[in-house]
Amino acid sequence: MSDNPIRSAASDSAWSIAMPNNLGGLKKGLNGLGAWLESHKLDMDTENRARLVFEEIVTNVIRYGFADAGVHIIRAVAELDGDDLRLSFEDDGRLFDPTTAPVVAPDHSLARASIGGRGLILVRAAARRMDYERTNNGSNRLTVTLPRQ
Repeated sequence: MSDNPIRSAASDSAWSIAMPNNLGGLKKGLNGLGAWLESHKLDMDTENRARLVFEEIVTNVIRYGFADAGVHIIRAVAELDGDDLRLSFEDDGRLFDPTTAPVVAPDHSLARASIGGRGLILVRAAARRMDYERTNNGSNRLTVTLPRQ
């Protein structure tokens, strides 16, 4: 693997990146996605939801997705499709289907609130739909479809 595993590509209707499973990769991914979104002059609500979904999904993969501390590649694609913005994520981590993960009930007190489990609530609220598959090569592939406002 090269010293710089980050690979990014953009076209008029799609953007993609292959980034390492670390905070530097997340930052490069967020910056690249942000520039691509801004170039399409999407409304601020759609941009904000896309950034939130990207950050939540990639952060969860970085924190919980891998059994070892090695470098893994997370791939992300953003595509415009009519009235939708589709974000797809692929990683070679542990099997995890966020579409079937239980919803964490909100606590009524911050003092009693547990840490974790809230990010998927935000992703589900932002999405029109979420689709998951375990690919033939053993990767997780999650596609989150966001409505464009």
